[in-house]
Amino acid sequence: MRTPSPVTPEHTTPPPVDRALSTLADRQHGVVTAAQLRAAGLSTSGISDRVKRGALHRIHRGVYSVGHAALSRLGEFLAEVLAAGPGAALSHDSCAELFDFRRWPARAIHVSAPRRRRIAGVITHRTPLRPLDVVVYRGIPVTNVARLLVDLTDVTDAHEILGVIGEAAWRKRLSLDATRGALERANGRRNLHALEEAIERYERGEKGLKSRAELAFLRLVGEPRPLSNAHVEGEEVDAHRPERKLIVEVRATARERWSTVGRRAAPTARSTSCCGTRRSTSPRRAATHCWTAP
Repeated sequence: MRTPSPVTPEHTTPPPVDRALSTLADRQHGVVTAAQLRAAGLSTSGISDRVKRGALHRIHRGVYSVGHAALSRLGEFLAEVLAAGPGAALSHDSCAELFDFRRWPARAIHVSAPRRRRIAGVITHRTPLRPLDVVVYRGIPVTNVARLLVDLTDVTDAHEILGVIGEAAWRKRLSLDATRGALERANGRRNLHALEEAIERYERGEKGLKSRAELAFLRLVGEPRPLSNAHVEGEEVDAHRPERKLIVEVRATARERWSTVGRRAAPTARSTSCCGTRRSTSPRRAATHCWTAP
């Protein structure tokens, strides 16, 4: 007599639609659009049902995260670009962060698009984007380096743009010819001189700032501005005033690099000599006030 086989549990296979969504979400940092959901076979009621069950989470109108609401930074970037509609791209400070051209995060997410849309928590820029202005990096549509440098003139000064140029060059992603071409196409913007100044300073040998502390210091001292991250007899220094034979090293802790400069303290600079040049070394809060003549 044959012994009956034990009952085996049913092996449940996810429906084809859910498998397709999982694959899509893996490629898109956990983010999908309503149009992509419909293309995968979901109806409007099917989308609503998955939202109620917690399988989908609404991020913006027509944009959802799959499985959970917690997005990575890359997921946040892509969600904002998708919410801005066709032809949109990550831009400005957010573009610099994505490319790792700055050592601190963007204060706000910027997106450029042919049509302006109001997106909560996002700064949108209505501007035409040519195909040559946009690339896909890490799965996210983003403005290219040349267009980034032009766009930064809308939101910052030559000091910060110079830092981005220096980092882009170090990562071998800078083309001054392409940047000058983007400058010519951007004729009419009001602050393009900031990029022109930054390019001139870079070609003179300045590498630009590397921290918010250095940025605060350079903005504080005003004109005549010091050379930032310049080389003095083979050694890179944070700031150099050749006419005063003065070097300043701006020191900041890792924690301070991620905070906004605003607090003040009395100067406590230490001075030593180096190659006949006076060197002043101090903590960040002191460094922002220690620019003194020898």
